[in-house]
Amino acid sequence: MFKSTPFADALRKPRRRLLSVVAAVGVLLFPAQSATAQAPRSEAVDALRAAFLFNFAKFTTWPAVSDLDTSIKFCIQANTIDQTAFAGWGKKRIQNRPVRVAFFSQFNEGEFANCSIMFVSDEPQGIDMEGLRNFAIEHNTLFVSDIEGFSASGGHIELYEQSRRLRFKVNLGALDKAKLSLGAGVLNLAEIVGTTGAPK
Repeated sequence: MFKSTPFADALRKPRRRLLSVVAAVGVLLFPAQSATAQAPRSEAVDALRAAFLFNFAKFTTWPAVSDLDTSIKFCIQANTIDQTAFAGWGKKRIQNRPVRVAFFSQFNEGEFANCSIMFVSDEPQGIDMEGLRNFAIEHNTLFVSDIEGFSASGGHIELYEQSRRLRFKVNLGALDKAKLSLGAGVLNLAEIVGTTGAPK
């Protein structure tokens, strides 16, 4: 389970408090130094990114639930977010569905078919970014990355740092192509971007 920290508590907040929850975790991206012991910056940032992914999934609407896999499956590229940031997620539920977390270093179509949300920081082995975007469209997978320009090129959600906070951009056109939608509470916090050169 998560330790009792603001970003861990954020995962347990009710929906009506999403605005304050995401704002709160953003403040923690670069915490001020103090005499008290604090987690290393990399650990804190990983926990924040994981918290954002969790909340994105909470407020995403998928078109259908597979009869073969009713879980919310997070597919996380290896060496992008430390696995300890996902500790205890196997006991959580999102939209009354069990949560699964899988880590990958190369693309495997069979393993990716049931991914509800996918996070990458680079092109994985075996496929390029255009191929991943097309795969996300075909399989209704929420596609998230911290690659600069990701949302403008057809990705769904782009995480980025600004003014010592973790923020995000959303490409509504790309979401629509994958038959996905995000709740208004999330969109109100996002920078909305257009699509240039995204797959049809």
